[in-house]
Amino acid sequence: MKKALVFTAFVIAFAAASASAFDTTPLQLAIWPPRLQVVPDYIDVSGIKLNLPFGRNENIVGLDAGIASSSSKASALQVNLLNRVHDRYAGLQVGLLNQTGNSSGVQFGLLMNTTDSVAKGIQVGLINTSTEMSGLQIGFINYTEFMTGFQVGLINIIRESIIPFFPLVNFCF
Repeated sequence: MKKALVFTAFVIAFAAASASAFDTTPLQLAIWPPRLQVVPDYIDVSGIKLNLPFGRNENIVGLDAGIASSSSKASALQVNLLNRVHDRYAGLQVGLLNQTGNSSGVQFGLLMNTTDSVAKGIQVGLINTSTEMSGLQIGFINYTEFMTGFQVGLINIIRESIIPFFPLVNFCF
């Protein structure tokens, strides 16, 4: 037990020291930003970010896990109940709600996946939305303005299409 505490203290001290020296950290432990995080939210994470319950950093590369996460850019495996990336996301998101500005990769959202602008890849959830989608949407409700790909679900809407609504399967190329 004593060795585990010493090791944990060493890892936290190393993360804090490397963050202040290089503006990036290999480890972020967050309870509530901006004060209850090992390193400040303007420090980038290249490694592991643990959100217990909420963490925020500008850029994330690696693993982002916990309850809720917010960032500007991320290239990561995100496993949180709530994943929010304001600008660009690339990788795999798994959660209840996944929200991005632009996304490239796979979004698995139990309730909802939403991309404010361009989504490239796959969205799987009860509700999937995007402004522009290149790929595949699988869900109960799928919505996009522009589509290059397929939608599979009960309600499929592609606003700028010859057939803007079609149940079960809809597509546009």
